[in-house]
Amino acid sequence: MTSNYFTLYHIAALLHKQFAKTVIAQVYSQEKNTLSLLLYTPDPHTITISCNSRDNFVTAKNGENRSRTNSVDLFPELVDKHIESFYLSMTDRIIYIKTTGEEWICIEMFASKANVLLCNAEGKILDAFLKKKEIQSEIRQIQLKQHPIGLKECLPSLDVFSQTFQSNGDPVRSLKGALPKLGSILAEEAIVRSKVKEQQQEQSERTTAVYSAAKEIMQQLLAIGPVEPIIYFDERNPYCFSAIPLRHLSQLRSETLPDLFTGIQKFISFERSSQSFIHKKKEITSWLTKESEKASRTIVSVENELAESARAEQYELFGNLIMAHLPTLVKGVKSVDVENTFSQNELITIPLEPTMTPQKNAERYFEKAKKSKTAKEESRQRLTTLKQRLTSVNDLLEKSKSITESNSLKNFIQSYGEMVKELGYMTDKEQEELPPFKIFAVEGGFTVYAGKNSVNNDLLTFRYAKPNDLWFHARGSSGSHVVLKLGTGEGTPTKKAVEQAASIAAYYSKMKNAKHVPVAMTERKYIHKPKGAPAGTVALDKEKVIFVQPLLPENK
Repeated sequence: MTSNYFTLYHIAALLHKQFAKTVIAQVYSQEKNTLSLLLYTPDPHTITISCNSRDNFVTAKNGENRSRTNSVDLFPELVDKHIESFYLSMTDRIIYIKTTGEEWICIEMFASKANVLLCNAEGKILDAFLKKKEIQSEIRQIQLKQHPIGLKECLPSLDVFSQTFQSNGDPVRSLKGALPKLGSILAEEAIVRSKVKEQQQEQSERTTAVYSAAKEIMQQLLAIGPVEPIIYFDERNPYCFSAIPLRHLSQLRSETLPDLFTGIQKFISFERSSQSFIHKKKEITSWLTKESEKASRTIVSVENELAESARAEQYELFGNLIMAHLPTLVKGVKSVDVENTFSQNELITIPLEPTMTPQKNAERYFEKAKKSKTAKEESRQRLTTLKQRLTSVNDLLEKSKSITESNSLKNFIQSYGEMVKELGYMTDKEQEELPPFKIFAVEGGFTVYAGKNSVNNDLLTFRYAKPNDLWFHARGSSGSHVVLKLGTGEGTPTKKAVEQAASIAAYYSKMKNAKHVPVAMTERKYIHKPKGAPAGTVALDKEKVIFVQPLLPENK
């Protein structure tokens, strides 16, 4: 409620009391969507205005809080201007600052549309903090003078109220619509004070009860002197900021602050800390959930691969039977029925490739048997790794349920942070800082980058690769540029690490489905781009060709 109409009412009054007749020394921004006014009273004071959609607020503190870097001067026409007065609009959440020279600073606290404008007496926008190009020279209806704000300016008559308030529906929503200056929290407070949810009443009686409760709250808000605001907490998280005690939140823990601006500053600090906690927790738990789902899906896929690779024995039997009956077999048939010499009284039908000789068909089955055996062993190892990963991820996901506030989040990160990182977790910031390529790790911990398209290939080769980095590309085929970054692992890349990088280049080429692919390898310093060549096209001054199977390492 830092931008509630009645909170702004007290903010405007306190600003006027403290800063009327002062001089504007600087107007600047050093934080996104936040504007600061440095005033001399004669001592320096800073008014801070936040136009962030989640936390509109206006506050002030002693001193000059401008940082030496990352700040920008704004509203140059306001420098050295005297402030005559601060006052709140009678109708909306706008604080006006009247300056000398018939100019008004209009602080509009409209959630996502919040802004700070400089207008003349005709309401023409002379300058703006946000969306300046879009709205400059537009006309605003501004209140040129301060008018007293009392109950009659905030509350219509009971007859008028009765026409807009519908007590049969959601009473809080209906009251908020009938008296928008209350806002959601105060509307809920009025409903609780009216006791309409507890008693069976006629509609007119309910309407009168709600009206009386709203009137009581407004009178209380308009009558209080120096505000000692209250912050209510839901467990450890800030729930709301209020200028008055709230009965409907009496069960929550609360903290009373000595003055309005201190209260606003503390609430915003608590809220931002809470939001940071919520974001961090969501970041970690969402990643763990996705990894659990991904590992489960991959396990099902690998189990299907294992079922397929179980045919190795059948392929080997087919090959042996063809060789055993070779004299009786001829080329050109699609299948043959032969006696299983390894089992009595059993005929086996063997599918054949009619374009191949019987001997070539046998060789084909022996090769398939060999591949199936290899695939079976690889799948078994991969399945073991995946199941271990799934167990670790699910265990961490279960432990993350204990994260309920900042301290438990810190304890979780302290206890399990390294384990989460070992599983591949990165923060949003770390992901944003990653180079824009496919990224792999090969033996020895070396990092390998693979380009995503022609333009991206050029970026990788000529901007990110260093002269001695190893560069790979499938020879005689279009595909990704691949770079093995020296210095990212221990010592010198092993033969296996080099072959893994080459296999990545083969995998991301048009020869991906070939059994073995020739891959050109060289150091980045031996690559240049021919003049006028299209994106992704390079020339090599020196190269070595190695043959590899198109594969990706497990730890992408």
